[in-house]
Amino acid sequence: MKNNKFSINGEKDMPIYEAVDFYPTRWNGWLRPIVTQETAQQIAKDIFNHDDPSDNEPYQNIILAIQESKENFETTVEVGCGLIWDFVEEEA
Repeated sequence: MKNNKFSINGEKDMPIYEAVDFYPTRWNGWLRPIVTQETAQQIAKDIFNHDDPSDNEPYQNIILAIQESKENFETTVEVGCGLIWDFVEEEA
């Protein structure tokens, strides 16, 4: 079974998400996860910078990706968006 769990830098102490799939090529070494629109909404909510709302480029990129997905009648969203995603290693 393919590992579909990912988080920022693959860290277990960060929110962990489940991907539908991954683009076969990485961006700058990092994963490019494809998730449901609901998961994309949760990621956007989780990464919103409440301390400095002017510093929310990753949040805005995901919101735009969600909007584009909806406009194209797609059910999934690519949330690479320049974030440092990697696989979360599963326990043996």
